[in-house]
Amino acid sequence: MRSFWRLVGYEYKKILLKKSVTVALLLAIIACVLSVWGTLYGGNYVNGEKYESYYEAMIKDRAYARTLAGREIDSGLIMEASQAFEKIPSRDYYFDAPEYQAFARRYNEIYNISRQMLSTQAHRFNVDDFQTLTEEQAQRFYIVRRDKQVQTVEETGMSRTAKEKMLALDSEIKTPFAFSYTEGYTRFFCIMYTNGLMAAFILAVCIAPIFSGEYATGVDQIILTSKHGKRRIIQAKLFTGFSLSAAIYLVLTLITYSISMLTFGLDGRNAPLQLFYPMSPYPVTMGQTAWMVSVSGFFACLMTAAITMLLSAKLKSAYRVIIPVTLLLVAPTFLSVSSDRIVLYNLFRLLPVQMMNFGSVINIIQYELFGLIFGAYVVLPLFAAAVCILLAPLAYRFFKYHQIT
Repeated sequence: MRSFWRLVGYEYKKILLKKSVTVALLLAIIACVLSVWGTLYGGNYVNGEKYESYYEAMIKDRAYARTLAGREIDSGLIMEASQAFEKIPSRDYYFDAPEYQAFARRYNEIYNISRQMLSTQAHRFNVDDFQTLTEEQAQRFYIVRRDKQVQTVEETGMSRTAKEKMLALDSEIKTPFAFSYTEGYTRFFCIMYTNGLMAAFILAVCIAPIFSGEYATGVDQIILTSKHGKRRIIQAKLFTGFSLSAAIYLVLTLITYSISMLTFGLDGRNAPLQLFYPMSPYPVTMGQTAWMVSVSGFFACLMTAAITMLLSAKLKSAYRVIIPVTLLLVAPTFLSVSSDRIVLYNLFRLLPVQMMNFGSVINIIQYELFGLIFGAYVVLPLFAAAVCILLAPLAYRFFKYHQIT
């Protein structure tokens, strides 16, 4: 067993001592930090003059949001917010209006949630509508949400059983929603897709030569005729590929999460997901959603590693490995599949890059197999794990039994 870990250590050294890998990892870490802070650069301008920086705006909005933390978003709070917005004079741009800053700004998130809920395809809910909101409209807030949810579910191509399951889940959501400041988690959700894609590309570059590099240097002849060549060395390579991929993703995710929380605040872990995505039918918190998205992205990266190592064992050039893996990661970002074609849509979500997408993980459309119904947050990581289990032995066999030249 000791020799196995020595082999793993040797494989790690071969990868991590390359300057290109070190530079790529450092750039990825810097990109993670900058992606969190990106929304804080710049500021709000009025008549060509800077009114406040985005950082100052975040600090102010966070302080306002915390004054409402724990309050239920019921008709009383919605009308309170509406009456505060009613004080703003009618104008195209109201951000610098004293009335907005003094009365309405603290309720801005309540307005944003109301706007998402009360907008229709025929009319986009705006400030004028919020200023004239009636008590009856405020009282029907959650009735309107439920009606829209039922309509959305009914319009999907899911089976009747799946539709009923989704509506039952939606019924479990506690209403009225308890308000909380959630910008730290919101920012984390928004950038996890980009960070996951970046982690997958970097790990692919790192491990592409893990087998093919031996072909290029002729070391494969030595490995496969050595004492442990046909078993332990190959196992060490596979372990290195998977463990390094896991480490890259976990480090980038941990950095992203930590910087998001330290910058915007730790608030919102137990807040309902509906504060960020009002029409989500899942009765989960922001913290639970962060776990779901992270786990799905983690297994997507492992699946990318498995595909990369399979190609590395089959092809004799690291560049020939990187090209198809890059296409696998990048091409789907330019494609879209309509949810009306539900089978193709569900298959499309099984691609690694789609598994990293927040929208794929908490999607309303379920997976149905042999009469069983599963949420995407369950199917996506399980599918990726199954692919890893299937491809790892294939990579082992391709390298072990390839013809030595």
